[in-house]
Amino acid sequence: SGAEAMTLMKGAVKEYPLMEIDALKVIEEKLGRLTLGLGIVGAILSELPITPSRLLDTLNRPSPIRDFSWNDREVISLKNHEILVRLLDVCLSIFEHADGPRSLAIRMVHVSGWFAPSAVPIHMLALAAHKIPKKHRRGPRWRKWWRTLTCGLAASRMQRSEAEAAAMLMRFGIARCSAKSEYIQFHDMIRLYARKRGGTRTAQAAVQAVYLRGSIKHSSEHLWAACFMAFGFGSDPFLVELRPSELMFFVKQIVVPLAINTFITYSRCNAALELLRLCTDALERAAESMLSHAGKWRETSISCFRPVQSEAQYTYLWQELALLKASVLETRAKLMLRGGQYGIGDDLIRKAIFIR
Repeated sequence: SGAEAMTLMKGAVKEYPLMEIDALKVIEEKLGRLTLGLGIVGAILSELPITPSRLLDTLNRPSPIRDFSWNDREVISLKNHEILVRLLDVCLSIFEHADGPRSLAIRMVHVSGWFAPSAVPIHMLALAAHKIPKKHRRGPRWRKWWRTLTCGLAASRMQRSEAEAAAMLMRFGIARCSAKSEYIQFHDMIRLYARKRGGTRTAQAAVQAVYLRGSIKHSSEHLWAACFMAFGFGSDPFLVELRPSELMFFVKQIVVPLAINTFITYSRCNAALELLRLCTDALERAAESMLSHAGKWRETSISCFRPVQSEAQYTYLWQELALLKASVLETRAKLMLRGGQYGIGDDLIRKAIFIR
């Protein structure tokens, strides 16, 4: 109802002049009473010395939303909620002014969209945020306006801890707490916004954080999300290309245990076998890429020592990739035999033996 929406937007401030109430009603109408947006408005008004009319003026300013590709089918919902996107831009500008351009809270938002749509461990989210490569770019002019409003938050530009950054996200309504301790969760709209704002470079950081900190017991959903990004599934292409050494670690520590657990514990045989098949394809691509790079070393290198050393390194890594591929084929064969697919299992075993 209108009264409930007004209560959400007022936040900790109970009374406003009539003109400010009118501004809140306009914001409510623009948001379409979207609960997520109403809560963020209330958080901003509670945390900062800003009036609803000033906030409305800011939301009416041109937004970086024009940078999005509206032809993309998955951003239709964002296009229908442009005011929410502007509101999220305002929040990120507040975080930037409080902590600087490398704000941990901002980076945590940017990587949040690449995790599974479930609660994320704060330590994993923060690790992914730290893995984002630096990107120097000039911010939009309208952000300077916030410096007159957020002077209270700018008292300390010291790097916030993981817990402090997560607490800030929850204070402003960007994230919400989870029933699990040390976990936070993001709304689907915010996750979509984060993917569009952060780009695929943040996807790489999310995958790295998952294979370094993830576990089947506590974060299997995020392991699957990392596999989707690294291998692609169905008609979706892979988004992240891991280096050969990273790929081998990822396969050994994440992919094979996840596939076995999925097959045996949950009896999701097709999903487990498809994961191993895509993993095999990724290992083949990595091996072929290494062979082509080794050829370029021979053609372009001038030194009589460096090519030998480089070729030896490539050869060793290529052999490790081949052995790992054989191990994955063997695992696929065992699961096939367990499922009664004896013919396919026998073929896979023969391929593994041939490689070795």
